[in-house]
Amino acid sequence: MGKYKKLYGTLLLGLVAIIILLTAVFSYSRSIEESYKEENINSLKELSNQGALMLHNEIKNKQNLLAELSHDVNRIFVNDPQAAAAYLEEAAERNSFKRIGVALTDGRAYTTDGIELNISEREYFNKAIRGNTAVSRNLDDYTDGGRIAVYAVPIFEDGSDKRIGVLFATYSLDTFRKTIEVSFFGGAGYSYVVQENGDVVVDSQHSESFKNFQNVYAALLTADPVNNKDSAEKLWQMINSKKGGYIEFYNGSQKYMYCSPIGVNNWMLLTVTPASVIEDKINMVLNKTYLLGILLIAIFLLFIWHIMRIHTRNQKELMDIAYVDEVTGGYSFAKFFKEAELLLIETDKKTAIVSMDIDGFKYFNDMFGYGEGNDLLRYIWQKVKASLSEGEILAHGVADTFIFLLRFDTREELLWRINDLCLHLNNYITKSGQVYKLSLSMGIYEVDGETDDIVSMADRAYIARQTIKNKGDTAWAFYDGAVRDKLLHEKEIESQMEKALAEGEFIAYYQPKYSTKEQKLIGAEALVRWRRSDGIIVPPYQFVPLFERNGFINKVDRYMFELVCRQQMRWLKQGLIPVPISVVNMSRMCLYDPHIVDEYIGVLNGSGLSAAYIKLELTESAFFENISIMNNVIEALHKVGIKVLMDDFGTGYSSMMMLKNVAIDVLKLDKSFVDDIGDDRSEKIISNIIYLAHSLQIEVTAEGVETAAQFEFLKSVGCDYIQGYYFGKPQPAEDFAALLQKEFYDGSDAGADKKG
Repeated sequence: MGKYKKLYGTLLLGLVAIIILLTAVFSYSRSIEESYKEENINSLKELSNQGALMLHNEIKNKQNLLAELSHDVNRIFVNDPQAAAAYLEEAAERNSFKRIGVALTDGRAYTTDGIELNISEREYFNKAIRGNTAVSRNLDDYTDGGRIAVYAVPIFEDGSDKRIGVLFATYSLDTFRKTIEVSFFGGAGYSYVVQENGDVVVDSQHSESFKNFQNVYAALLTADPVNNKDSAEKLWQMINSKKGGYIEFYNGSQKYMYCSPIGVNNWMLLTVTPASVIEDKINMVLNKTYLLGILLIAIFLLFIWHIMRIHTRNQKELMDIAYVDEVTGGYSFAKFFKEAELLLIETDKKTAIVSMDIDGFKYFNDMFGYGEGNDLLRYIWQKVKASLSEGEILAHGVADTFIFLLRFDTREELLWRINDLCLHLNNYITKSGQVYKLSLSMGIYEVDGETDDIVSMADRAYIARQTIKNKGDTAWAFYDGAVRDKLLHEKEIESQMEKALAEGEFIAYYQPKYSTKEQKLIGAEALVRWRRSDGIIVPPYQFVPLFERNGFINKVDRYMFELVCRQQMRWLKQGLIPVPISVVNMSRMCLYDPHIVDEYIGVLNGSGLSAAYIKLELTESAFFENISIMNNVIEALHKVGIKVLMDDFGTGYSSMMMLKNVAIDVLKLDKSFVDDIGDDRSEKIISNIIYLAHSLQIEVTAEGVETAAQFEFLKSVGCDYIQGYYFGKPQPAEDFAALLQKEFYDGSDAGADKKG
């Protein structure tokens, strides 16, 4: 009986040991899966961001090239457009364009391959003839039906701003596609370029991608409407926030996608890799681990030895994948971060993190090929590696990015080493013997103990590098207190903004508007101010740009609209006679909300205020985003009696043709026009803008009027209304109420005081 008890005890002990070990194996497998997935998603993010940056730079350089060519051919074009097209033939071939063409103002075009066609219906032509550079979405070629993208710039009359035609370059979509189809994740990854509304600009020919899709949201819901519903919604939010991000979706199998803004036409780069790329390698490791777990039942003692051996081998495989750069054979970024954390603990010497890349690396690859490009990366890696001392490390990241850690005693010593390194790197000799001068950008972060997060340190070095990127010569910049303070200040504002809105810290200041002829108060503009609970006023320039970037401005706009409506009603109940107040520069993102107009009208109706006492302002740039949407918004506002003002007219994208396409009520001349009064050329422009606006029954308000000379000129050319410090500064509600009392009840003329 004792024998069986001992046997049962041994079996029970063995069973408990096996359960414990199997539990440990299961937990270990989960840890590997999560760690490996996280590292690969971070790699996908880096690949996507670098791809978006490369694509942005390529598009901008093509646009700059066309701008230069437009200057070269403008004189030829005036006399003989066909000769101008022939002149551009060599440029088309040299820059891999399918063709280059010139078009007259009526859309008749002549191309370098002898084709005559009319492009007046093309969107890129209409943008360029209005004075803007443009990049089209993917189009069907008029000549052969092939898929193309088109760059376009205006041709100006020599020595003037008059647009006499358009220079355009056709780029085969297959060629354009090669830019984003860089091999990654062993050839399993692929990329798309889409517009803000999800419409495809460049698709992928990869075997696992969506086939012939037109819109990425529709493609997601078509591929798997159940599993992809939340993913499509999340992607829409990321694209519309222009911040990018990561989703998982299904298209035959599970896939990962990272979204990065390109910075052109609100395009986004979507970088995709199948989940199987990660899962296959994980499963290989896990299957071996589970097999070893099963073998534990038969040979428990041998299991310990086997599991340690397999564990070591698997760890090495994972380390090789995660920590070894495939181009240089050196450290990857992940390995750099891991080693740098240890090095920072082990030394008392000063330390700097340096982020470096090559300006124009994409063009080097275009000229010499990717093989030569990889040789260049290895050359840089070897040179930098050779310059390092003990306790210093180097890593190569995606494309042409490098990061390294340096030790130093003084900043002078650090700069000497950086300059010496640049001298050794600047001249690279290609396989063909050609000397290629490198331009490097370096961002330097001196470790100061403010953060112990190595990733944050690398980010700060990257931020410093971005401040001097593409300046043409090798350059370096330190991450300084100004950059740090700006980031910290913005984080502080973001941490307070929701509470400030909820507690009513955002208030309205009212800047009076006067009629030019009678100099009578006829209205005001409500300007947002932030008055903290301690009474300190935060000026708009410190928070408005940040709110516009993070989307919080939409909430502030709606709050201000409601605030002004309530204030107007209070003045009416007090027996004052309010004047119309313009409020809310609706952001472009608001205009894509189909309910936005109904929300504003609902606030107006809920307040009981007549539409005659409120106006809405829209910045000029918003009008160029989508004219049809803009016209729908204006029409809905007009139906309830709300007048619409075009603010900041003449900034950035100004176009006289825009005035005929949108039914605005008032045009507001930007302060930059008013500041130039006194210059004969500027005064002629202002006079003609006012004449054109009046011919279209559009009233004109001049912003930023500060002097008597400015006022007298604007009065002489028929400007309807004046706004600026000459008549009145922005003032709180109580002061503006006193101005209303004085203007309409005391019989005085507030504007008349300024005339002398």
